[in-house]
Amino acid sequence: MILVAYNPDNSIRWWNVSATMNMAFVMFVQYTLIIYCAVRMYLGMESKLQMLSMSLRNLHQQFFKTLVLQMASPTITLFAPAILIICLPIFDLEIDLPTGIFLCAFTLYPAMDAMIVIYVVKDYKKAVRSKANVSIEFL
Repeated sequence: MILVAYNPDNSIRWWNVSATMNMAFVMFVQYTLIIYCAVRMYLGMESKLQMLSMSLRNLHQQFFKTLVLQMASPTITLFAPAILIICLPIFDLEIDLPTGIFLCAFTLYPAMDAMIVIYVVKDYKKAVRSKANVSIEFL
C-alpha cells in the first residue's frame, strides 16, 4: 500500500501523511517493546544461567542468539523494503527502484528463518553436515 502524499496541485494530502506516520509510530512501538523485552530477558536469565551446566548454558546462549537474529531477519527482508516503499512518496522523490530486489527479499525471509536456526544452533549444524556428507557419498 503506497500512500501518495501530494495532490496534483502539490498540496499535501494530510490524511495520507497521518496514515503513514501512524504506521511508523506503530512499528516504533513494536520494536521498542521487542528490544525492551529482549534486554529484560537477557538480564533476567544471566543470573539464572549460573545454576545450569555449561552445556545447557551454551545451548541457551545459542537459542538467544537465534531469537535475536530471527527478530532481525524480517526487519531486513520484509519491513525495511516495505518502509522504503511506503515513505518514498512523502519525500516526493522520483526514483526508479528495482522492484525485483524487494520481491526477492520478501520471498527470502522464510528460508532465511530456517537457515538462522541451522547456522546458530550447533546440534542442528552438526546434523545438517552429517546428512550432507552422507548424501555426497551417495553421489
